[in-house]
Amino acid sequence: MRFLFLLIPVISFAQNQTKIIAFLDPDNDLLEIEQTLTVTNDSNEDWDRVVLLDWANSFSSKETALANRFAEDFKNRFQFANDEDRGKTVISTDNGSKDYTIHRLDDQQDIVELLLDTPLKPKESKTFELKYSVQIPEDDFTNYGKTSKGEYNLKYWYLHPANFVDGSWEYYSHKDLDDFYGKTIDFTISLHTPTNLFATSNVPLTLYAPTGVRNSYLFEGKSYSQADLYLRNTNDQFKTFKTNDLLVTTDIKEDDLAPEMKQLLLNKITGFLTDKLGPYPHDNLVVSDRFYRESPVFGLSSLPEFINPFPAGFTYEVRMLKALTRKWLDEGLKTNPREDYWIASSIAVFAMMDYQQIHYPDLKIAGKFSKVWGLRSFNAAKLGFNDRYALLFLNTSRLNLDQAITTPADSLVKYNQELGIPYKAGVGLLYLDNYLQDDALDKTIKELYAASSSKTISTADFRGVLDAYTDQDINWFFEDYIRSHVRMDWKIRSIKKEDDSVTVKLKNKSGRMLPVPIYTLDNDSIVSTRWLPAFARDTVVTLSRKRANRIALNYKQLIPEFSQRDNYRTLKSLPSLSRPLSLKLFKDVEDPTKTEVFLIPDLGYNLYDGVSIGARFYNGNLLPKPFRYGINPTYGTNSGKLIGSFGFAYSKPIEDRSERLYQVRYGAGANTYSYADDLLYRRVSTFLNLSYRPEDLRSNKRQTLSFRNILVNRDRDESNPVNEPDYNVFSINWNHSDPNLKRFFSYRVGAEISGKFGKLNGSAEWRKLFKDNRQLNFRFYAGTFLYNDTGDSDFFSFALDRPTDYLFDYNYYGRSEDSGLFSQQLIVAEGGFKSQLEPAFANRWITTLNSSYSIWKYIYAYGDVGLVKNTTVAPKFVYDSGIRVNLLQDYFELYFPVYSNNRWEIAQQDYDQKIRFIVTLDINTFVNLFNRRWY
Repeated sequence: MRFLFLLIPVISFAQNQTKIIAFLDPDNDLLEIEQTLTVTNDSNEDWDRVVLLDWANSFSSKETALANRFAEDFKNRFQFANDEDRGKTVISTDNGSKDYTIHRLDDQQDIVELLLDTPLKPKESKTFELKYSVQIPEDDFTNYGKTSKGEYNLKYWYLHPANFVDGSWEYYSHKDLDDFYGKTIDFTISLHTPTNLFATSNVPLTLYAPTGVRNSYLFEGKSYSQADLYLRNTNDQFKTFKTNDLLVTTDIKEDDLAPEMKQLLLNKITGFLTDKLGPYPHDNLVVSDRFYRESPVFGLSSLPEFINPFPAGFTYEVRMLKALTRKWLDEGLKTNPREDYWIASSIAVFAMMDYQQIHYPDLKIAGKFSKVWGLRSFNAAKLGFNDRYALLFLNTSRLNLDQAITTPADSLVKYNQELGIPYKAGVGLLYLDNYLQDDALDKTIKELYAASSSKTISTADFRGVLDAYTDQDINWFFEDYIRSHVRMDWKIRSIKKEDDSVTVKLKNKSGRMLPVPIYTLDNDSIVSTRWLPAFARDTVVTLSRKRANRIALNYKQLIPEFSQRDNYRTLKSLPSLSRPLSLKLFKDVEDPTKTEVFLIPDLGYNLYDGVSIGARFYNGNLLPKPFRYGINPTYGTNSGKLIGSFGFAYSKPIEDRSERLYQVRYGAGANTYSYADDLLYRRVSTFLNLSYRPEDLRSNKRQTLSFRNILVNRDRDESNPVNEPDYNVFSINWNHSDPNLKRFFSYRVGAEISGKFGKLNGSAEWRKLFKDNRQLNFRFYAGTFLYNDTGDSDFFSFALDRPTDYLFDYNYYGRSEDSGLFSQQLIVAEGGFKSQLEPAFANRWITTLNSSYSIWKYIYAYGDVGLVKNTTVAPKFVYDSGIRVNLLQDYFELYFPVYSNNRWEIAQQDYDQKIRFIVTLDINTFVNLFNRRWY
C-alpha cells in the first residue's frame, strides 16, 4: 500500500507538483512522510535556494513566532502544554543527494531552505526527495490538530514551497491568522490511516482501499493552494451536496433542517457566488466546521433553536454563506493574505452584504425579536442585518484603535484582524459602489478573480482594473480611505432657508478628502441624494426644498462615520428640539437624532451600607463616546442612607500616533458611602490623564501621566475621633506597564501634596514565566515623607500590609475593620506584606521587596522583606513568608503565612484569622481581563 499512487498513471505534469506518502501513527500522534517535490523556476532569475513553509514546526518551541503571538494575546494553553502535545517537524538530513543542503532558519523555525549547489535556471525544474516526521499538536492551540475524541483536523501538515515574487522569496511565519501563502501546486497524496479513522480532504479522492490493517487513500488534484485533511472516527460526518455549479462537501450541521432544504440553500449560495465572483476553480468544494469557526458569524449563528429569532434555516444559510465565500476566495482569488489582507476580506463582506440585500432586504439584526413588545423600541432592534458591519467597526474608531485597512494582518490588534478591518473594508466597497453608481466595482471584482488564476493580485492591480472601468475619481478610496486610520466625521454647521431652496454650510471635522452624500428628506423618506466631492474643511451647497422638511448627511450610513449627531437639520417653520430627550432602560445603539438618557438598575455591597439598591442614569450606549456622565443614587439597606455617586469625563483622542500620546481624558466626580458604622465619607475629585501608547498598537506597552485633586469630608465619631476628618490632596503619578504572558514589567512614581504632609513614592513590578512554566515575581516599593505634620495619627502613614486608603481608591469591602473576615482582605499596595506585623505603619520612610516563586502549578512560595522607619525610632527590619495560592493572578488569590517576625505563624492560635485573600467582584475588572486579548 506504500506505493498505492503508482497504480494510477500520471497523465499530466504541472510546473510545481508534490507526491506525498504519509502514514499516521495514532499512538504517538505522528505522521511519517516521504515527499517528492518538483519545483519549476517560473521567474527570470537564477535561484540559489528554494524556500519551503514548514508551519507544522511553528509549535516546536515556546520561542517561535506562533508562541510569541500566543503570549502577546495572553493565551496560556500553549505555554503550559507538555512538549509532546505541542508538535514539531523532524526532517531527515540524509536526503540521498549531494547537490542541495537542508537548512532551517534560525529566527524562523517554521521556514526551511533547500540550499542549491548549482543555481536553478529560469524555466528549469528540480525534484527534491524529502523524508520527515510530523508530531501533531493538540487542537487546543489553533483548533487544528488532534481532538479530544482522537480525531484529527490537519492544516499545514507537510512541506509546501513558498512564492517567488518580484525577485525575492515571499514567506512569513505561522501566527494563527489563517493566512497561509504558498505556491499553487498539483497534489498526489497517498495516505494510510488505522481502520478506525476515515479521511476527507479538499484534494479530490481518486482511490479508497480499506484493508484489515489500515485504510489507504489516494488524493489527487491540480492547482491547489494547500491540502487539508480531516480524519474522523466515522465515515459519515461529511455530507456531499450536488448543486448546479459544483459539489459541496461539509460537516457543518443543522440537525433540524432537512437535507432537501440544505440542498436548496447551498444551490442558492453557490449560484450567487458564481455570478458575483466567478466559477469556483475546482469541481468539489470542501468546507469544514473547523474552517467556519476560524471566522464565524459572531453572535448570530450559534443561538440555541428555542431562542433563534431568524427564519427557518437562516442560521445554517448564513454560516454556509460565510464559510463558502471565504473558501471561494481562498482558492479562487490569489493575494498575499498578510500584506494585502484587506482585498479578500473586503470582497467577502461586500459579497455577503449584497446577498443579504438581495434575499433578505427587510431582515433586522434582531430577527423576529424586532417586533416583540418591549424590544421593538430599542434602536438595536431597528437595525438592518447589514448594519452590524459598520457598527462593529465603529467600536474601534470610538476607542481610537482604528488602523488603516492596508495594515498587514499580523500588525492588527485582534479585534481589528477578526472584525474591525474586514467590516470597515467591506463597508468601504459598499461606499465606493454607491458613489460610482454603476457596475464598475462588480466588473472589477470579477476580472480580478479571473486574472488571479495566473498571477497574485495586489492593491495596485485592484486600482488599475477599477480605473479602467470608470471615469470617476477613485483616488480618494485608494489614497485616503484604505490608507488612513483617522476617523471620518462631518457636520452641518448652519442652514439658510429660502422660499424654494436651502443653503447648507458643511464642516469636515476630520480633514479627510472623501466624498460625502447629502440628502433632503420628507420625514424618513428620501427626496433627493447628492454626492459632494471631497472638500478639506468647509463647503457650501444649495439644495431644493421641494417636498423636503429635513436635511441629512450620510443618511443611509454608507460611510462608517465617527458621529452622526450633528448630521441633521430640520426645515420646519417652528422646529422642535433638534434632538428631543429620550429616556430608555438599559443600553442601546445610539440614535443620532435624539438626546438619550439610559437607566439601569444598580446593586452594590459593602459591610456598612449592606446591599445598596438604586439606579444609574447615564448617557453611554453600546459604543464608547467622548463625553460620558453617570448619576448613581442608591439606598443602603443596612445604613438606611442615600448614597451613591455621579461624575463626568471627556476623552479627546489623539490620532497622530507618531506623537505616542493617544488620549487626553479629564473630568470630575463625587461619591458618598459609609466608611464605618453610621459614618459617611464624601469625596470630590477632579482629574487629568495623558495616556500614551506606541504607534504599533499590538504592543502591550502603556504609559499614563495623571493629575488628581481629591477633597474628602468624613463624618465625626465622638466616641472615636479622628485627627483629620477633612483634607485635600493633590497627586501626580507616572505609570508605565508592559504586560505579556511570558514577561510582565511595570513601574510607577508619584507625589502627593496636602496641607499637613508631602510624599514621594514609587513601585516596580517584574514577573517572568520560564520555559519550565515556573514563574518568578518581584515587586519593589519605596516611599518617603517630604514633610509630615499629622502628629501621632497613622492615617496618612505608609502601611506595611493594609493601607488606610485615605484617597478611597481601593475597593475595600470593610475598610475600617481591624478584625474578622473583612480585615483579612488583601490589596497589594504600599508595603504589600501579608502578615500583620509591628510596626504596621511608617511615618518617615519605608522600603519593601515582595517576591514569589511557583512550586507547582498555581501553588507559590512567597517572601517579603523591608525596612520601616518611624520618627525617633531606628529603622526596623521586617520579613514574612508563606504559601500563595494563585487561582487567577490579581483577581482571586489566597495567602497562608508560615514564618515571619512573629515566628512560626502556622503553629499559632487563630491561624485562620491570619489567612489573607484577594477577591475581585467588580464585573468591569473581569471584562478588562478578557478585553486585553482583543485590544
